[in-house]
Amino acid sequence: MPKIKKGVNVFTSPIALKEWAIDLSEACGSVLINKKPNISKIDTLVEKFVIDYNENMEKINATKEEE
Repeated sequence: MPKIKKGVNVFTSPIALKEWAIDLSEACGSVLINKKPNISKIDTLVEKFVIDYNENMEKINATKEEE
């Protein structure tokens, strides 16, 4: 299974989210060019999304609790 990039959270900017989405789209393969999906990359990208989402939600909840 490919390693998850620890770098930029996909929710830091619209560009980062778009890049993640393009990576996912490419990993899903294509019927037009007969490219099979890369399941391990899809799993990795979805896991990255979940980790980054949870991190953002923790920050939001911490901010709400401080108010």
